[in-house]
Amino acid sequence: MAQQDEGRKKGTFGSIRLAIAKKYIYPFSRRRMMFIGGLGCLAVLAYFLVNVLFQSSSFVIGKVSSSHAAFEMECDRCHQSFKAVSNAKCSICHEKTNDKLGVYTFAAHYRYRSGNIQQIAKGRMKYAAKEILCAGCHPEHTGREAMITKVSDARCTTCHDYGSFNKNHPQFAFARNQITDDSTLIFTHIRHTKFVLDKIKKVSREDACLYCHNPQPDGKHFKPLNFDVHCADCHLTTASETPLLNIKDPNTPTVPGVETLHMIQNRRGPGTLWAFYTNPNEFTEKGTRVSKSPVYHKDPWILENLKLIRQMLYNDLGLSDLLKSFGKVSMLKNEQLYREAIQTLQDYVTGLRSRPEVEVQADLTRIDSLLKIARLKIGDQSYNLSDSLFMLGKQMENVNLTAAQKQAFEGFALKLTKTCQECHVVAQAKILRVKSDQQVLNRAEFDHRAHILQRRCLECHIDIPVTNVLDGDTTKSLLLVDRSSTQNIPKIENCFQCHNQQEASNRCITCHYMHPNKENRANLQLFVAKD
Repeated sequence: MAQQDEGRKKGTFGSIRLAIAKKYIYPFSRRRMMFIGGLGCLAVLAYFLVNVLFQSSSFVIGKVSSSHAAFEMECDRCHQSFKAVSNAKCSICHEKTNDKLGVYTFAAHYRYRSGNIQQIAKGRMKYAAKEILCAGCHPEHTGREAMITKVSDARCTTCHDYGSFNKNHPQFAFARNQITDDSTLIFTHIRHTKFVLDKIKKVSREDACLYCHNPQPDGKHFKPLNFDVHCADCHLTTASETPLLNIKDPNTPTVPGVETLHMIQNRRGPGTLWAFYTNPNEFTEKGTRVSKSPVYHKDPWILENLKLIRQMLYNDLGLSDLLKSFGKVSMLKNEQLYREAIQTLQDYVTGLRSRPEVEVQADLTRIDSLLKIARLKIGDQSYNLSDSLFMLGKQMENVNLTAAQKQAFEGFALKLTKTCQECHVVAQAKILRVKSDQQVLNRAEFDHRAHILQRRCLECHIDIPVTNVLDGDTTKSLLLVDRSSTQNIPKIENCFQCHNQQEASNRCITCHYMHPNKENRANLQLFVAKD
C-alpha cells in the first residue's frame, strides 16, 4: 500500500495534483540575463540622450498652463516631429506685428527700454549668440496653474552671476555712474515744499509731495506735471512782465530788437493769427522800447520774437523752425517732434484760410493733402523718424554776422526771456525742452502703490534733504544738493532694508521684466539695427 502511494506521488505534485515534469528545467545563465537587460537600459538611455541633445527634451510630463490649455490636445500646433517648441512657433501668437526687432527675443531685454538705438543694436549683436529658446525660460507642461511667466532666479543667474539681489547685485547705474537728471528745469524742492504746505494748510509733508506728483490710476507711475494745474497759482501771475525791450528797426536788421504787436499784425506771417486776438493793452511802448504784461506760459509774442532772433542767427532752421522748444528727446518719442511740427503747420494753414486770394486757397487744398500724408507716415512703423532734422547746429550759423553781432542777438534773447528763465534754461536763442521722463532705472519696474503703505515718500527719497531743512537744519551744504538735476531716487541699500530672504520678495522678476511693454512695441520696431 505504501509502495502504491509512493508511485503516485512521483507523477503529481501538491494537493491539486500538478504534473511533475519528466526532466528538470534549467534557468538561463545570469550573465546572459544581465547582458540582455543592460542592452535594454543602454537603448533607453541612448534615446534620452538623443532627445536631450538634439531634440531639446521634448518629453511631455504634464498638463500645459491655462493660457495654452485651449490647444493642449493639438500637439502639432507647437511641436514639430516631437521636438521642443521653436521661437518661431511662439512668435505666431506673441509677435503679431511682424516685429523685426523681436521684442520677445532673449537678446532684446538688455537695452529694450533705454530708447537708445545704438545701445539696442549693441545689445542685439553682443548677445545674439546666447539666444535660447523661449521654452528655456518659460517651460510648459508643469501644470494647469503654473505661471510660466514667473521665471526662476536660477534661470536668470545662468547668465547674470549676481547670486541673488542681496548678494553681489550691482549698485543702480545712476548712482554707480553718478548720472544727473538733466530735466532742463530750474527747480528746488525744499522751497516749493514750504510754499505748498503754507498754501494747502497741511502738516504732513507727503501732502506737499502729492500736490504736484499725482499718481496714475494704476498707482505705479505719476502723471506729467502741468503748468496750469501745478504752477500757475504762483508763477506768471497778472503782475509778471518783460523788461523794456528795444523795438526792431527795419533799416538796421543786424541790431537786435522785437516786433511790436502792430508790426506782427502788418507782417501777417505764418502762425501769427494770434496777434489779431491779443489785447493791445498788454503792451506798453515808451519811445523806441516796449514791454508786455502779463506774460503767459508759452507766450506767443515772446516765442514769435524769439523765432525771429533765431532766424537771424541761423541760415536755415529747417524743421526746427516749427518747434517751440529744443533739445534731444528719447528715441521712443521722436514721433512727438513730428506731430508738433505738423500741428504748427496746421496752425499756419488755419491762419491762411481767411485770405481771399484764389492762389492761396488753391495751395491750401494741396497743403491739407500733404499734411494728411505726413500724419500717415508718422503712424507707419517702417518710416524712420529721426530727431536730427530738428536740431540746431553750428553748420547753420549765419556767417554774415560778426561774432559781436551774434553775441548781441543771443544776449537780447536772454533779456526777452528773462521771465521764462525763472524756470527754464535758454541757450542759443532757444528754450530747452523739459524732459518729463526720468531716463534712469529703465530696465526695472517700480510700483509705488505696493510700497506706500510701508514707507512714506520722504523716507525713501532722501538725497534732497527736505526733512532736515524743514526741521531747522541750516547747513549750507544741504541746500547745494537741492537741484532739479539731483537724482532723488533711493539707492540699492534702501531696497535691501525690506527686500531680503526674511521679508519682501527679492526675486529677479520682482523688479525686472525681460521683454518690452507691449505699448512700446510699435515704436521699438523703428530701432531695428542694420546688421
